[in-house]
This record gives sequence, structure tokens and C-alpha cells, in this order.
Amino acid sequence: LMPSSQPSSQPFGQPSRQPSSQPSSQPSTTPSLMPSSQPSTKPSSAPSTLPSAEPSGMPSSQPSSAPSSIPTTLPSTQPSSAPSLIPSSQPSTQPSSAPSTLPSSEPSTMPSSQPSATPSLLPTTQPSSQPSMKPSVTPSSSPSAAPSAEPSILPSGEPSVQPTFVPSVLPSSQPSSAPSFVPSLLPSSKPSLHPSGEPSSWPSSEPTVIPSIAPTDIPSTFPSMLPTFENCDMSKEQRRFEITEALRTVSDPVVLLTPGTPQNKALEWLLEEDKAVLCPDDFSCPSYPAFVQRYVMAVFYFSTDGGTWNECNAASDVCDPLEVAKANANCTVLANGIDVFRINVIQGTDSWLSPSSECLWGGLACRNDTLCMDRIELEDDGLGGTLPFEVQNLTELRYLIVEEGTTSGTIPSEYGTFRTLHILDLNFNTLTGTIPVEIYDLQLLFQLDLNDNFLTGTIATEIGTIQFLQFIQVEVNRLSGTIPEEMGNNSFLRKYYITFPTINKYAHRWCNSFFGYF
Repeated sequence: LMPSSQPSSQPFGQPSRQPSSQPSSQPSTTPSLMPSSQPSTKPSSAPSTLPSAEPSGMPSSQPSSAPSSIPTTLPSTQPSSAPSLIPSSQPSTQPSSAPSTLPSSEPSTMPSSQPSATPSLLPTTQPSSQPSMKPSVTPSSSPSAAPSAEPSILPSGEPSVQPTFVPSVLPSSQPSSAPSFVPSLLPSSKPSLHPSGEPSSWPSSEPTVIPSIAPTDIPSTFPSMLPTFENCDMSKEQRRFEITEALRTVSDPVVLLTPGTPQNKALEWLLEEDKAVLCPDDFSCPSYPAFVQRYVMAVFYFSTDGGTWNECNAASDVCDPLEVAKANANCTVLANGIDVFRINVIQGTDSWLSPSSECLWGGLACRNDTLCMDRIELEDDGLGGTLPFEVQNLTELRYLIVEEGTTSGTIPSEYGTFRTLHILDLNFNTLTGTIPVEIYDLQLLFQLDLNDNFLTGTIATEIGTIQFLQFIQVEVNRLSGTIPEEMGNNSFLRKYYITFPTINKYAHRWCNSFFGYF
């Protein structure tokens, strides 16, 4: 009825009603009703009803009904045949062959061969070297560092660092940082940061930030509640409408919408092929929308027979990076003429219509501070076609040099509207018609170079109003009439080259005495 003060040298066939103060040298064949204050030297053949205050030196052949308060210093030589009913306060060093009914308060160092019925309160500090054979019934509060072999039944609260090889049954509450190898069965509530390698079976409720590499196999059963915004926070159709409406004020609306015209080619390239995808509200150049400048340069390219130039022609496929790189390699033209004002510009030698800024296309340069077009310098590059009047929209242009080609047609009168043009050099072409009187409104023009063309008519008296004109060259044309006496007002004029069938004797004497030579 009462425990002995010393341990028995041999165990009794029945357990004591009260525990001994010291452990038996040999274990009882059946467990005590109450635990000993110290552990037995050898384990009992059957587990105690209650755990010892300290762990046994050797494990029992069957698990305890309740866990020990302190774990064993060494793992069991053989794992328990059945799991503990209540988890240990600290994890086992080695996993058990069967999962615990309840999770440990701290994670195991090694994974169990079967998953726990409920997840651990804390995740493992490092991922398991081998994934679980089956997914967890309930998700972890934090993601695993490495994916499991099969998806979880419920998603994690946060995305995994690496994607799973098999998609989740339900989507994550937040998108993964990298796409899954196989699409999810159901869409995520938020779009992924990167597209998946293959399309989803069902569409997402919101569009992805970056589009999928491949399209969905079948279209959505129902249309999206909101349109997809590819760029510019607007639909493709809305962007087309706004840009087209704005360009109707830049080009003739009929010509703009007539297929095959340089203006329509430029419009369709800008809207459908151009990878820069400029937005209607982009005013990187403060003087006009950025897409206007890019459109005007595309019109210039198509109008002057772009594609047959000596250098800097557009790629055969402007959407193919390899073809663009080839075209860039065949462009060496720089807009690097002497600038007495030494304004900083940005320029390059990229092929025309490439995805880069038009400021970097060969023969062009933009002001570094505004990105407005500053120079068009294309000399001996085999330009043909005609000069488009749309260039007038480049209101900050200072240099317009198109020399030594086969450019024909007339000089657009609209070129007289440039506020800051310094040099107009169109010599050695096949231009016809008269010199537009509007050209003499270019108050900051220093150089007018139109020689070796087929220009007719006279030099208007308004030439005397160009305050800073220093150089004029119009010989080898079909001009007639006399040199206007008003050229005497051009106080900065230093050189001129003019040939006529007849010359006024007074004008001849005035020119000869004022400039020193004719």
C-alpha cells in the first residue's frame, strides 16, 4: 500500500499504488499508477500512465499517453510504433515514423515521413531537405523556402520564394514573385508580377502587370468587367482614338487616314508596331506631346524614301530585337555639325523606327534638357522623295540639313514658321518651284544654302528682313531677276553666292563694294 524507501532488487509482478522514492534496479512488468520522482534505469515493458518528471535513459517500447516535460537527450533507437497523443514541448531530434496527433510548439529538425494533422505553430528555420510526401491540410503562416512536391490544399498567407512544380488547387492571396511552371487551376485574386510559362485555364480577375508569353487556349466565357489596360492606363482602342484625333491637326486628316501615304504608314507604325508605346499625355518635350515628335520623324522617313537610304534604314522587322541590332550596326551618321552656341544635345546612331528614342536615331539630335528635336543632319545619305511639311511642328528645331540626295518637290512654305532655325541647307538635290517668301520670316536664320537645285523665280525683297543672315548660297539654280537692294539691310552678311542670267548694275556695284567680292 505504501512505497518502499529503497528500490527493490527485483521487480514485483504488480505495480505499486504509490511510487518509490528511488527507482527500481529492474523495471516492473507493468507500469506504475503514479510516476517515479526519478526515471528508471531501464524502461518498463509498458508505458507509464503519466510521464516521469525527467526523461528515461532508454525509451519505452510503446509511447506514453502524455509527453515528457523534457525531451530525451538521445533519440530512440527505434521510433515509437504509434505517435504521442499530446505533443512534446520541444521537438525530437529525429522524426517519428508516424505523425503526432497535435503539433510540437517548435519545429522538428528533420521532417516526419508523414505530415502532421495540423501545422506547427512556428515554421522550420530552414526548409526540409526533402519535401513532405503529401501536402499540409492547413497552410503554414509563412511560406516554405523551397516548394513541396505537391501543392497545398489551401494557399499560404504569403507566396513561396520559389514556385511549386504543380499548381495549387486554390490561388494564393498574393501573387508569386516568379511564375509557376504549370498554370493554376483557378486564377489568382491579384495578377502575378511575371507571366507564367503557359497560359492559365481560366482568366484572372485582374490583368497581369506583364502579359503572358503565350495566349490562353480558349477565350473567356464572359468578357472582363473592365477593359484590359495594356499601356498608358487606357485601352488600346482609347489610345488609338486620342492619338489619331491629335494627329489630325498635324497632318491633313484625309491623307492621315488614307492607306499607303507616308502619314498613314507613320500612324500605323506608331500605334501598332512601335515598341516605345508613347502615351497621349507624355510631354517629355514641353513644347508638344512626345508622340507628335516621333510621328513627324516617321513621316519624314517614309516621305524621303526611307528604306532606300545609304545608311540608318529601319530594320526589316522593327519588332525583332535581332533585326533591329543588325540595322543599328549599319548606321554611322551623327548630327554633329558645329554649333557656336554649344548647346548640349543627346544623339546616337540607331536605325530609324527602332524602339529607342528618336533622339538616338542616326542623323538626329535633341536638346539634352528638354528632349525636343534640335537637329536633322542627313548629308549624302541618299534621301529621295519629298520634304514633308509636318516638320514645321518641331518648333524648337535649329538645324535642318538634307544635302546631296535626290529629294524633289518644292520647299514647304510651312518651313518659314520655325522660331529658332539657324541653318536651312538643302543643296545638291532636285528641288523645284520658288523659294517660299515665308522663308524670309526666319529671324534667327544664319545660313540659307539652296544651291544646285532646280529652283525658279526671284529672290524676294523680304530677304532684307532676316536680321542675322550671314551666308546665302543659291547658285546653280534657274533663278531670274535681280539681286534685291534690300539685302543691304542684312548687316551681318559675310558671304553670298548668286548667279543670274542678268544682274542689275546698281546691285552689282553695291554688292561688290560692300562685301568685297561677288
